[in-house]
Amino acid sequence: MNVFDTRWKLPLHCFQIFLIVMVIGLSIPRLFMKNQPRTRASTIGLGMGAKSLVIVLYQLLTEHITALRKWGNLKAYTILNALEIVFWAAVAVLTIQANVQMCVAPGCILGWGVAITGINLRYSIWFSMMGGDTSWVANAV
Repeated sequence: MNVFDTRWKLPLHCFQIFLIVMVIGLSIPRLFMKNQPRTRASTIGLGMGAKSLVIVLYQLLTEHITALRKWGNLKAYTILNALEIVFWAAVAVLTIQANVQMCVAPGCILGWGVAITGINLRYSIWFSMMGGDTSWVANAV
């Protein structure tokens, strides 16, 4: 079983959508809890989740719908996925920093859930990125 095979991309994209919805689902209650500080660390999951949903949907639609294939581009997929890895690392680091500085009971648990899910999402994006055809990199150099 080779995890970098292209047949694993669709299940990994579905897993990424699940993790993104999970981050959004954990971030929304943190905003509306009483006696919880509202910081950037509590809202960053929402913005990054919405952005990631758009990027994953772009990849899925341009790969699997014939009429949209002309807008699919392997270079764009690679660049977007590389940026996603960095952005989800930032989500995890900011959330961990906020939880270490000040952790109030129910929001703290949700914050750690966002941080762990962000780390898992980062590595699942890395695996999906390695599953694609990156032969253009060798030709560009």
